[in-house]
This record gives sequence, structure tokens and C-alpha cells, in this order.
Amino acid sequence: MRRRGQGCMVLAATLLNGALAGCTVGPNFHQPAPPQVSAYRSGGDTPRSADSSAPLLDPAAKVDFDWWRAFRSPALDALVARAIAQNPQVEGAQQRLRAAQAQLRAGYGAFFPAVGVSFDAARQKYSPSKVGQSGAGSVYSLFTPSIAISYALDIFGGNRRAVEGLRAQTEQQQQITRATYLTLASTVASTAIARAEFHEQAEAQAAIVAAQAIQLHLAEVRVKAGTDSYATQLALQAQLEASRSVLSEIRQKAEQADSLLAILLGDPPAAARLPDIKLADLHLPETLPLRLPSTLVRQRPDILAAEAAAHAASAQIGVATAGMLPDITLSAGMGSSANAFGKLFSAGSGVWSYGAAATAPVFEGGTLLNRRVAAKASAQAALADYRQTVLQSFAQVADTLSAIDQDSDAAGAQQRADDAAHTAYQLVDANYQAGRASDADLLASDTQARQARIALLASQAARLQDCVALFAALGGGWWP
Repeated sequence: MRRRGQGCMVLAATLLNGALAGCTVGPNFHQPAPPQVSAYRSGGDTPRSADSSAPLLDPAAKVDFDWWRAFRSPALDALVARAIAQNPQVEGAQQRLRAAQAQLRAGYGAFFPAVGVSFDAARQKYSPSKVGQSGAGSVYSLFTPSIAISYALDIFGGNRRAVEGLRAQTEQQQQITRATYLTLASTVASTAIARAEFHEQAEAQAAIVAAQAIQLHLAEVRVKAGTDSYATQLALQAQLEASRSVLSEIRQKAEQADSLLAILLGDPPAAARLPDIKLADLHLPETLPLRLPSTLVRQRPDILAAEAAAHAASAQIGVATAGMLPDITLSAGMGSSANAFGKLFSAGSGVWSYGAAATAPVFEGGTLLNRRVAAKASAQAALADYRQTVLQSFAQVADTLSAIDQDSDAAGAQQRADDAAHTAYQLVDANYQAGRASDADLLASDTQARQARIALLASQAARLQDCVALFAALGGGWWP
């Protein structure tokens, strides 16, 4: 009968708490409305370049989460896969997400009764003088097994708001994990492009240095023969040393790109196995996504993380408000108490209790009130951070779109310059073969052609990297 009564008490408490569920203090969080704009740039987002080779910007394009495959490079696909599998930042983000999920599951425990068991065994000596009697004391044993149940009535929703905040924090960490994947993939792709650019530029610059060294040698021979001035020799020597300096800078950048890519892959630079990717192995995507601003705020992970942070801060207002109101806890316990272990649970050994406790703050020196004020201010700050994140993301997309437009124009100009320099070299080479051009003329034309090729490589790399930047700015692909 006692067990049935206690079970009914717990059931009643649960029903009462459910009936009071609508009484949840604090504001209900509402998802911020997207900005009322339909474009990222003041003049619209349509391409401003007439280059027909530019990727098509398609607002209806739905990009897979592995968006880097749009560059049609198996080697790049393999690099990104290795980075996702081995990068320590990804592992750290995954573990922090698991921790947040576990904290959320722990928070749900506040909605259930707390049940505990205990077993006390004591050997005591009792003196009758404690109760005003005389006589010799007695020694006895006391065994007390018991079970206790307590349940906090969440009348004002403090626990519900706390769990709501934990749920928002879990969502925030999930979006941070998504952002980690996106940042890693885009950095790997951009670094692989830069690495290919620097290594190919180093090859071209090394050929320029070799050609200029030959030019200098020929000038030295002419100076010794008295057919050329020493000033010409000095000018060629200065040009050669400047080219050597440029070569050192390019090689340094190539080595830095090697090290960065190795770290992104989770390998020490000395032990990295990096593939030999050429810019020609990477292709401009045929189509680039152009999501509307109203879609971007529902897709980009840093915006969603900022929104979840604002939600978590809003929930803390309810937690702080509930802390200012009364708290009621129901409790019950039952067990057995006997002087001998074998007499436990025998007739007359049972003990039980049940009751309720109510506590309410009366004076806290302004602590609780100011906690609520602080929670409100934190919630407003989180909303301001959200709006700032949205504005920065829109600016990033706008800047990337402008860069893609400029890349198209620059790539066309650099391609025409490369074609012209290559044609000029072929003409000089033909004249050289016919005896109408000197060694110096041929070497100078070769140097100009290679310098044009270095500029073209930089233009091609910038175009590919800005496509990567657009994927990143738009939040990557559609994740499952």
C-alpha cells in the first residue's frame, strides 16, 4: 500500500508538472527574419564580364556537400578526403559536438524523479543519561537500508529553459563543426591551387634566370672583345640578380604552401606525401551557385551558429527569471531499520516518509535581479553578433562576386598577352634560325614569353581560388 501511494505521488507530481508546462517564464525565441534584400551588390549580382568562359551563376543550382568535385580533379578530391579523415581540427570539432550532445542528454535528467538508495550499518553505545534516565549504557547494532525519491516541480520552467539553452548550444556546436569542415575543404583547395601556381612559376622563373645568365655571359664576352659597353654588362647583371631574388621568393612561397598543405592533411611537413597537381589539372566549374540572401542565412554555418548562440542566450533569461521565483520539491522515502541484519524487512521494521519543501528567495542583495539584467543584455549582444555575422557574410559574397568578374577580364587580358609573347618568340626564333636575329634577341624574347606565362599562371590561380571562395562564402554544399 505504501509503495502504491508513493507511486501515485510521483505520477501526480509528473502530471502536475505537465499541467504547469505552459507556465514558462522568459521570452520565447523566434528565428530572426532574413534581411529584405534580393542581391548582394548594389548593381545586382548578374555577371559584369563579357568573358564567355566564365562559370554560369545559377541561383537554382543545388550543390552537393562535396562541392570541391566541381573542379573535376581526382587529385584534389583525394586531398580533401585525406584532410577530413586526418585533420586534428576536425576531430576536435567532432569531440566537442559529442560533448555538447552528452550535456544535452544530461540536462533532460531534470525532468525525471531522482531516485537514490543507501545502506547504513552502525555499532553504537547508548547512554540513558541522554534522556534523563539512569542506568548502564547498552551497545547495539543498527542496520538501515532505504530508498529515497525526490522530484523538483518545474513550475516556472527554469529547467525547461535550461534544457532549451543546452539544445541551442548543441545546435551551435553542430554548425561550428560544419564550418570546420567547410573551412578545411576550402583551405585545402585554395592551398593546392596556390601550391601548383608557385611550383609552376618557379620552373618558369628558373628558366628566366638561366636565360639571363647566358645573356650576361655573352655580354661579358663582347665586353672583353671590345664590341659592347661595360654598362650593358652591368645592366644585365642587375637584371639577373633581380630575377634570382624573385626566384627565391617564389620558391619560399612554394615551400610554405607545401608545409601548409601537409599540416592541413594532418601530416608533419617532412613526412607529407603531396601529389604533383598542375593548374591544368584543375578546371573552372561550369556552374557556380548564387543563393539568394534569404537562403544564405538558412544555409551558411557561421550564421546558423550565431543564431543558435542567440537562442541559447535568450533561454538564459528564463533561467534567471525562474531563479527569482519559488521552488517546490516533493520527496518520499522508505526503508527498514533493525538491530540485526537478519531482522531487516521483518514486521515492524519498516520506516517511511514523504513531504514537500518550498523555498523562495526573499533578499539576495540584488544578485538575482542583476543576473536577469545580465542575461537580457547578453541576449541582446548575441542578436547584435548575429546581425553582424549576416552583414559580414553578405559583404564576403559581394566581394567574391566582384573578384570573379575582375578575374574574367584579367584572365582574358593575360591570355592574350601570353599568346602574343609566345607568337613573338616563335617569330624571333624563326629569324634566329635564318641568321637574322642574335642570341641575345632570342634569349630576351624567351624571357618575355616566360614572364607572360608567370603572369598567366597567377591569373589562372586567382580565378580558381575565387571560385573556391564563392563556394565557401555561400556556405558550401547542401549537407544531409
